[in-house]
Amino acid sequence: MNGIKMIVMDLDGTLLTKNQNILPYTKDVLMKYQEKGISLVLASGRDIDSIQKIGKKLNMSDYLQNTYICLNGLEIYDMENRLLHKEEKLKYEDGVQLADLAKKYHIDMIFFFKDCLYILEYGNTGIINDHFMTSVKNEIHDISEIPMSYFDCLKKIAFIQTAGTMSQIIKDLQNEVENKYELCMVEDAWVEINPLGLSKGHALKVLSGIKNIPLNQMIAFGNGENDIDMLKTAGIGVAMGNSFESVKSAADDICDDCENNGIAKYLINM
Repeated sequence: MNGIKMIVMDLDGTLLTKNQNILPYTKDVLMKYQEKGISLVLASGRDIDSIQKIGKKLNMSDYLQNTYICLNGLEIYDMENRLLHKEEKLKYEDGVQLADLAKKYHIDMIFFFKDCLYILEYGNTGIINDHFMTSVKNEIHDISEIPMSYFDCLKKIAFIQTAGTMSQIIKDLQNEVENKYELCMVEDAWVEINPLGLSKGHALKVLSGIKNIPLNQMIAFGNGENDIDMLKTAGIGVAMGNSFESVKSAADDICDDCENNGIAKYLINM
């Protein structure tokens, strides 16, 4: 593995297939690297509860060298469920500004809280009907309908619109907030928002200090624009074959896609 001590992986569209599975060959390869003492890091926009469910498929808690990067870099956890690092999340005031932006551009907006979702359907995409089937969903018409106390446990905010429309307006959205927020396309119709300067790449730098593993001994895999900083930060950044072109352009290399064991084949052939 050429001195690599840490394998960092995004989840959706990277480690996971469209059906939310880890392919058997990929699992076997990653299990062997864990057994050799190499750290696995799952880095996602998901929260800790959701990421841990994926980690269980790899028996990650059996290997204390492993780590989870959650909420696009805002939280880092070890395998004993200890919070190693936490950044300040978005607040009510941010929600107000972003809701104005969503209304202006006719975008659906989702507020992710600890136990429920609140959805502003400014874009009429039908997101409330087609997604988050197991979550408590609340459709609202104004951010003032969300209890203020909930913002103490706001996890993240996402924008949703049809893929064609989102691709047309994403640059305008980014220009509107360039001095305050990070807006990244995670999927063709899905944009996630972080405070300015906070990302999976920033979290990797923090993790490097915590684990005493140099960045040049890390390899990272990703497919979405929220992975770009992570791919640039790691010693080797690899874009999946199914990545956005902007991600491929930012990466050091490109592997096969998530449906064809891209991560495993790349690691074995290093």
